[in-house]
Amino acid sequence: MIDKGLIADLKPVHGAVNILVMFLFWYQALLGFMIRKARKAGGLNPRAAKRHRKAGPFFALLAAAGYIGGALLGYLDNNRLLKYPLHFINGTVIVMVIVMTFIITRRMTQQAERLRAMHLAIGLLILCLYALQVFLGLGILF
Repeated sequence: MIDKGLIADLKPVHGAVNILVMFLFWYQALLGFMIRKARKAGGLNPRAAKRHRKAGPFFALLAAAGYIGGALLGYLDNNRLLKYPLHFINGTVIVMVIVMTFIITRRMTQQAERLRAMHLAIGLLILCLYALQVFLGLGILF
């Protein structure tokens, strides 16, 4: 079995990594808004678009890894997943919404304004859920 001291040391690491992931999603949102602003003005922002498209899947994988790491830590520490049900359920919803965003993104085309609007709305939801997740996680740590 894993040492309880190691688990206690990994909890703040899990929190710090996921706070970083939250900030990466905020950066991703900034890029998305730059792309949207340029497109609405009739132009392009190819640099921002390239960064947004390349970073998105990587950030999604980081979020999934943070979720799996947190679930594993919770299980190893308490022998159950739902000691902190709101934190666990919110994390599950975040991962599901990120997967939805990834699926929508793969279906977007140049003229897919409805899908772009969905991508924006779900992206804003992810940002809100991440802020809530950090708040809930800090409540667990302190």
